[in-house]
Amino acid sequence: MKKRKLLLDNCVAKDVVARLRADGHDVVTVAERGDDPGDPAILAAAASEGRAIITIDHDFGTLVFRDGSKHLGVLRLRQSSAAALAERASQLVNLHGDDLEASAFVTDDGDRVRVTKR
Repeated sequence: MKKRKLLLDNCVAKDVVARLRADGHDVVTVAERGDDPGDPAILAAAASEGRAIITIDHDFGTLVFRDGSKHLGVLRLRQSSAAALAERASQLVNLHGDDLEASAFVTDDGDRVRVTKR
């Protein structure tokens, strides 16, 4: 399994952080950096650091698709229990890590996963 560089948004459960770190990924969180600077700044920071973003927030889709904001991959998870979210994030990072590194927007709808490449 390839190790990925990830930035996790504030809305993502701590269980996800722990699981992805246990999987060996280089994970930092917005919360570890202090006050939330807002979604545009999070996208910019992740891009400058070569990190994909993991979030539950729909606003990242607006920034990427409507506004054309630069990013290096976004994984938007569907809200669920912390344990289920951790397991799903681990699976999707492993399955779609190459897509994320290619700046794809990966959306987990629960029943299916959409990968939008630009």
